[in-house]
Amino acid sequence: MWLIICAVIIILILLVLFYLLRPMYRPTCLLNLRDIHVVITGGSSGIGKELARQLLNEHQARVTILARNQKRLDECQQELAPDNHERLLCLSVDISGSYSNVQKAIEQACQYHGNRPVSILINNAAVFFAKTFDETTADEFEQMVRINYLGAVFCTKACLSSMHQLGSGRIVLISSQAGQIGIYGYTSYCSTKFALKGLAESLQMELARDNIYVTVVYPPDTDTPGLAEENKTKPIETQLINETSGVASAEEVARKIIKSTQRGSFSCWYGINGFLLDCLTSGAQPITNTLELISQCLTVGLARLIIVGLLNTFYTITRKRNSNKNKTN
Repeated sequence: MWLIICAVIIILILLVLFYLLRPMYRPTCLLNLRDIHVVITGGSSGIGKELARQLLNEHQARVTILARNQKRLDECQQELAPDNHERLLCLSVDISGSYSNVQKAIEQACQYHGNRPVSILINNAAVFFAKTFDETTADEFEQMVRINYLGAVFCTKACLSSMHQLGSGRIVLISSQAGQIGIYGYTSYCSTKFALKGLAESLQMELARDNIYVTVVYPPDTDTPGLAEENKTKPIETQLINETSGVASAEEVARKIIKSTQRGSFSCWYGINGFLLDCLTSGAQPITNTLELISQCLTVGLARLIIVGLLNTFYTITRKRNSNKNKTN
């Protein structure tokens, strides 16, 4: 008798846990990207350019690149699709300026690709100033907010009508590991990248019922021309902290973004550091599979201890540098 009662209780507990841990939504996987319309902002160099290359060459998608620098856009056109211009459109537009200009660019892109609605939007455009708070000007803060955050808002808003028309869609927001942890010298950059997660979580709750899914990407430092340029002016403290994490290749980062987008995953992370940060910052973010939630619950305590140890290392670096400066003065 007692065995039956115990069995019933265990089954009831398992049923409750199964209900509580069920995925909030289950996106259908986009296995075939051929001929779908993908818009990539900031796609004239770095990760964005590599995304365009893979989508064009490996998936035969139709791609629109939005960026400001016309010379780089012309180079992209020649390099990525020299003999296949109908699959790639490169438009010069400032996504941080006027929303109406962004809207017109998206409408032009849809017409160019045979009136195809936008199926995937990848918000990749960003600017970067590696300076301390005191050294960063008010104008630089405003520029980063306008491009890194408002640019993503404008492009997402401009593409949503297409996705509603299509009955499905994917919105990708390229954040950063600096969008999960505050770093010395990144006060202006971190704040804009943190903002993207708040946008993504609330946006996903609104759009899941419309079969539109959001993916937030947290890449580490990536081997791009932009990184090489940033390293010339980064504070030494920032460089030393960044050396504790590896540098990923643009090809690796782009490939995982595409896979996560196809699956409809909410979060896309890289390496062991990325996994630990994802566990710690998962908070109230949505889940798409039970295994993801279980792994976060089981590792969050250990992840917190490891990250605190890492943070202590970062603070030690900044204190030592400050001490050396004081001695020099």
